[in-house]
Amino acid sequence: MLERIERGDLWAHAQPDDAIERAASDVLGRSPSWSPEVDIWGHDDATCLTMIREGGRIVEVLLRVDLRSVQRAELARLLDGLRRARVLLVDETKRLHEPTLPAVLHALKMSKAWRYLQDPRAFIASLSDPEGRD
Repeated sequence: MLERIERGDLWAHAQPDDAIERAASDVLGRSPSWSPEVDIWGHDDATCLTMIREGGRIVEVLLRVDLRSVQRAELARLLDGLRRARVLLVDETKRLHEPTLPAVLHALKMSKAWRYLQDPRAFIASLSDPEGRD
């Protein structure tokens, strides 16, 4: 883990090159989109990468890893492509991670999705914790 990120607009001063799109295409395949400003690789009900543009500029890149069905080799290939594109990943707690398999596996194991998969009842019970812990 690198550090916490608090910046709102991560793409304000830089735009990714084609390496992200090539990595996503090679591993996930291009999918149809509902908007000309949204590019999707993979499927929204599985592991997918979504790139959102406003006025031709990329404003957000989202990587969703489906813990129910992700293949380790597929994830490693995608992360290798993202590493070559020189990107960092930001998790749900706004922590930065190198796009390497060990770093991402660690982040996934700290995620709410992982906790849910391990024990759905305990996770759901934690959502109503009066102390606000989850």
